[in-house]
Amino acid sequence: MPRRLIACACLLLASVSLSAHAFDRQDLQAQLERTTAIEGRFTQTRFLADVDTELQSRGRFAYVRDKKVVWQLETPVEDTLVLTPANAEDATPGEGAGDAGREQVAALLLRLLGGDWSALEERFTQTLDGTRDAWRVQLTPRDAELAARIAEIRLAGGRHVERLVMETADGDRLRIELSDQAPMSPEAIDALPDAR
Repeated sequence: MPRRLIACACLLLASVSLSAHAFDRQDLQAQLERTTAIEGRFTQTRFLADVDTELQSRGRFAYVRDKKVVWQLETPVEDTLVLTPANAEDATPGEGAGDAGREQVAALLLRLLGGDWSALEERFTQTLDGTRDAWRVQLTPRDAELAARIAEIRLAGGRHVERLVMETADGDRLRIELSDQAPMSPEAIDALPDAR
């Protein structure tokens, strides 16, 4: 009987110590900050509520910490967007469509791929759950002005951000899936286009 009590006590202590260090935002930020340069593929699906239709595009992306995000659309048309931290400050999510909308999404990705959650703290409440290998974050606008444009943003991933879903207040939805993510070589970084 004493052995069972000792075993139960050990199990209880182990579970308390594990739950005492749950995966939190600082852990996620540290995990994402380890990425200095990454490239991969994306699939972007935009649902437009007013015309009840989906538009899909595909391409490649590259992220270099503190320098840029390169968003290279391959289908249905070819186009390239390069966003740096300097011009990301001018892009607020949800303010418009077209090129402005793409810049706002790229600005959001620039912050999130690098784990810059503190940059979004003023504008969004953040709810994180899951583990280091399978986490989810929900961003909800703090102020009414932003909430009039964005209902919520949901992110999910493991070692890297793998999915972003942005729901707008008018029923539109943007979903981005990031795949085939891999570190970039110095030569690949040097070959990236610069912002215009």
